[in-house]
Amino acid sequence: MALTARQTIFAEGARGSCSEMLISHFDLRKNKSEQTYGLGIKEVWEIPQERHQPGTVIHTLGFPLQASITDRTFGGAFLYHQEPNLVLAGLVIGLDYRNPYIHPYKEFQLWKTHPDIRKHLDGGTCLSYGARVLNEGGFHAIPKLSFPGGVLIGCGAGFLNAVKIKGTHNAMKSGMIAADCIFELIEKSKGILVGDTGQMDLEESNQEVYSYEKEMNESWVYKELYPGMFI
Repeated sequence: MALTARQTIFAEGARGSCSEMLISHFDLRKNKSEQTYGLGIKEVWEIPQERHQPGTVIHTLGFPLQASITDRTFGGAFLYHQEPNLVLAGLVIGLDYRNPYIHPYKEFQLWKTHPDIRKHLDGGTCLSYGARVLNEGGFHAIPKLSFPGGVLIGCGAGFLNAVKIKGTHNAMKSGMIAADCIFELIEKSKGILVGDTGQMDLEESNQEVYSYEKEMNESWVYKELYPGMFI
């Protein structure tokens, strides 16, 4: 199946197959740091209403991961209370761990046995669970964002704020900026479609949205990921 468009927005998330192919093909990581990754495991629990503590936010480091010089296991965990009577709990572990026997899911289960964590889940029921890969390279691992015929947005470009363990806001903002820049480029284009064949002029479909990179550099997304650059 061939999908033709003047510009294609790639929003595949962390380490998307098409995004990585494009990064390699157009050498978009030239003079950039290599991206690093972590694995996030998360569960949603329903707990008794009387045990619910609105506004509770817990971030942890250390147990059960051992960040020794030889092991070098990087990671941390989180626990949030959410209305009406839910607890969101999860563990993020860097995928560069050296110990081949580490089982991320079992490490997460062990973390839940800690007295300070277990008390938030006692009497509750796990409603759902999941896992996903996360970008952890930060500002210096963001590749060139545009190439002829398309752009990278969201975690496909690496906009996750790993320190804050949040990235949806950055992903949404990158999509909004990309849409504005692409619309502006299309508005300036001379041709639309060639006849009734649905084929576009090669020159038009091969344009690059250079303004997207510029607008992202000036956005609050980059200010959040690298505040020192704007001091």
